[in-house]
Amino acid sequence: RNHQFKCHCLSNADPFLFYNTVKNASLAVARSLQHMPGRPLILKLASGVVIVLFAVWGVGPLLRLSRNIFFQKNNSTWKRSSTYYVTTSYIQPLLLWAGAFLICRVWEPVVLPSEASQIVKQRVLNFIKSLSTVLASAYFLSRITQEAQKFFAETNDPNDSRNMGFLFASRAIYTAVWVAAVSLFMELLGFSTQKWLTAGGLGTVLLTLAGREILTNFLSSVIIHATRPFVLNEWIQTKIEGYEVSGTVERVGWWSPTIIRGDDREAIYIPNHKFTVTVVRNLSQKTHWRVKTHLAISHLDVGKINSIVADMRKVLAKNSLVEQQKLHRRVFLDDVNPENQALMVSSKFFTFF
Repeated sequence: RNHQFKCHCLSNADPFLFYNTVKNASLAVARSLQHMPGRPLILKLASGVVIVLFAVWGVGPLLRLSRNIFFQKNNSTWKRSSTYYVTTSYIQPLLLWAGAFLICRVWEPVVLPSEASQIVKQRVLNFIKSLSTVLASAYFLSRITQEAQKFFAETNDPNDSRNMGFLFASRAIYTAVWVAAVSLFMELLGFSTQKWLTAGGLGTVLLTLAGREILTNFLSSVIIHATRPFVLNEWIQTKIEGYEVSGTVERVGWWSPTIIRGDDREAIYIPNHKFTVTVVRNLSQKTHWRVKTHLAISHLDVGKINSIVADMRKVLAKNSLVEQQKLHRRVFLDDVNPENQALMVSSKFFTFF
């Protein structure tokens, strides 16, 4: 039949006996850890190393695999996806910073044999923590600035001169962030940035004298980007040191020369400061094109000139591409020579740009 067994060890257990049992078990675990010196430190250190390794080689493939499984995407569009951008711009740097910070926290309570080595250890740990924080912050701010600049450029007209202020400000912020990061890095290395700036005063004078052409070219580039006398893919004409230049604008650099693609498809490199001291004709910004020509009429048709002029004026008046209000439309007898009679036709047509 049924045989039952009932355990009374817990129901009648003494509370003090249970407390002593837990205490003895804790002491046994503590003694076992004491017999394994450095093992908890290794475990804590391994967690930081795992985070760093996961940030470098693990988080990217994991998110890519998750994207392929849950969103039915393929690997060909991975590097152009927003997930890849967020991973490389924010998640990986954050994990690297967390891993470096955790490794430093693990090493902080470790006591070295000598006082000098203890001081060196503390300085190295402070340097690594500060450097990782500075680099992570600078990288985050620079990526956010670039993303804001890209978003603003995509949602606004690039030919609008008012956008130049935001473009210049975003590049100034981007440069200032990395200059500040380099300055803090120099401070962490023990170099005084104030002394460098003081020495930089004389260096600036020397660089200005030696690189006056470069500085002038950069300032002229700023003026070109701010005033926008021409932009990319516009057709311009100018005269540089007696050389006639005509073509489309292929590139407008900040430090590098402007590249004009000539009528024969040759590349013409012009320093930017040349455009600030010469006349530039922007043919792409024309509102009208002028048509001026002479039509030869035979002397035998002298009696038909009035009807020809009237018919041509009617044709120009009915053409929607001809300016009808502000500018002239002229058709008249302009010249009589032994060979023929010349009718001059002059009018302005709207451009298609």
